[in-house]
This record gives sequence, structure tokens and C-alpha cells, in this order.
Amino acid sequence: MSSRKRNKKLFNSPISYNLEKDNGVMNMDCIVYNDIYYKKSIEKKWDDLQPLLSEHQDKYIWLNLYPLEDKKTLESIEHFFRIDPFLMADAVDFSQRSKQWETDKHLFCSFKMKKYDLHDTEHISFILGENVIISLQEIEEDVFQNIRTRMENNYGPIRKKSVDYLFFLLCDSIVDQYTLISDSSEDSLLSLESEIASNDNAINLSSLHAVKKDLLQVHKDARISSEIIEALTTSEFFALSSFVTKLFTSISHNAKHNIDSLSRQLDHVNSLSDLYFAQQTNRLNEMIKLLTIMSAIFIPITFIAGFYGMNFMYMPETKVAWAYPTVIGLMVLVVTFIILFFKKKKWL
Repeated sequence: MSSRKRNKKLFNSPISYNLEKDNGVMNMDCIVYNDIYYKKSIEKKWDDLQPLLSEHQDKYIWLNLYPLEDKKTLESIEHFFRIDPFLMADAVDFSQRSKQWETDKHLFCSFKMKKYDLHDTEHISFILGENVIISLQEIEEDVFQNIRTRMENNYGPIRKKSVDYLFFLLCDSIVDQYTLISDSSEDSLLSLESEIASNDNAINLSSLHAVKKDLLQVHKDARISSEIIEALTTSEFFALSSFVTKLFTSISHNAKHNIDSLSRQLDHVNSLSDLYFAQQTNRLNEMIKLLTIMSAIFIPITFIAGFYGMNFMYMPETKVAWAYPTVIGLMVLVVTFIILFFKKKKWL
């Protein structure tokens, strides 16, 4: 999980911000655009960014905030865009479960954005308005760089359509991230299965448990993300066009496919655990088999040695000159017979 965690504040007002810092630094990446206009601004002070937003309210705005450590600026943004305080409180509280809900003016949803190694998770929230979309992130790193490049170079219809289309692309990038993680995880499981099949000492049980734990977490996050996408397909929020709603239906199918893939991988991990235990059992059986064969070989010759090791005075064989090599030869014959018998039965 991400090292930047929020602690749940119990018994506080729901409109209080659950921030790591109240007076820290917060970056504000702002893109103002339409089909013929594009301007990108990176600011750390709201007073420097607000004039640009006020001047271009007739255009589309994408405002990206990270990390969320400035309560005063967040309150100013909330006031400027007339965002419901309860909605903003949910947007900045990364300790909460991902969710989706809407007011008369804004639509809110949040996701857990997984990293490739499955160990780190970034909580990201979106606030969609009539001509504005605000994304709130824990850290600067994200999967949206391709979208920024397309906007800057005016590739495709992204700057010709409203912010709801941009909102779709951002959600689609998160679903695609889960698809990449699912494919990568499946390849890793196949490699892991080959390692276990070739050498049961190549991996231990704790490694399998760690893989299962990561898969369970990513499956949970992917399932919740799918539920949010499904809710967006049925939303009647005014800023979502029918065209974008249909596009959300397409990525909803992709999200469900990711869940199915991750479910199969969880079953695969359970199968690998069974394979691991089967190999350990087989290894133990081989050891017992070897000990049994050794016992079968040495018990007869131990009996012969013990028999002639008895200290009786009147044992005729003890006075015969060739008795010793005869007994040794008998032992060799017994061992040879047992080995040939085991090989004939294919026990060796």
C-alpha cells in the first residue's frame, strides 16, 4: 500500500478535511482548453491560478491537485467552484472506500489506482462539473500522461468534446491499468508455476501467501472500481452526455473482464498451493521409499551377521576355514537378489 496514508477521524464533523497536513504545499496542474485553445499552468499558489480560471470560465478546465496538504487552498477551490462541502470532504479523505455519488452541480467518484508491482495503491478522486473536472491525487505519479500529451498535441476528439469525455478517458486509464496489472500478474503466475514444477525448493509457502494477499487486494479494488463504472453507466447527471454514457458501458465490460481474470488467478494460486503441498508430500514419500529400500537391504545381512555373532561354543561353522568368505558371499548374494527384485518390480 502507499506510504501516504490517512487516519480515519472518528466523531468529527463529516465536512472536516482528513488531511495529512493542513498548511503544506499543494501543486495545482491546470489545463484550460477547447477545440482551438490550449493553455497549461503549474502553480503552487491559488492566488496565482485563480485569475486564469476566472478569465476562462467559458472554456473547459482540468484541475489536478497533489498532494493534498493545504486546507486553505482546498477551501478556496471548494468556494470558487461551489462544491458541496460534504463532497469535497469525501474527495480528500483517502482512508475511505471508493465510492460514487452526485449533487445538483457536481458528480463525485473515487478509485484505488494500483501500481504495476501490486504493492502500492494510490487513491484518486474526481469531481465533475459543467465545464470543469478536478482530480485529486495523493502523489504526482499517475497513468494520465498519455492523455495530457494527446490534449497538448490536439490528437483525436479530446479537445473538441466536453469535460465529460475527458472524465471518461481518465476512468478508462484506471481500468486499463487494472487490465495491464491483470495480464502481468497472469504471466507471473505462469512463471511461478513453472518454477514450482521444475524445482519445489525454488519457492516457499510464504511467497505463495504473499502473492495471494496481493491478488485479493487488487481483486477487491478492481471489483469496487467496476461497481463505480457500472453506476456511472446508469447515472443521469446532467453533465454526462448519452455518448459518454455509452462509452462507460464499454469500459464497464472491460472492468468485469478484469474481475473474472483476477478471480481465475486466485483459483490458480490455490492450485499452486495444492501443487506445492503435493510436491512436498511426494518428496517425503521418496525419502520414506529410500529408507524402506535401505532397510530391506540391510535387515537380511544384519540378521546373518547377528546370527553368526552369537557366542555359543559349539557352532560348527566357526571352525571351518572358508566359513567367513562363505558368509560374506551369502550377504552379497542376498543384497544382489533384493536389488534385482526391486528393479524388476520397478521400485528402484
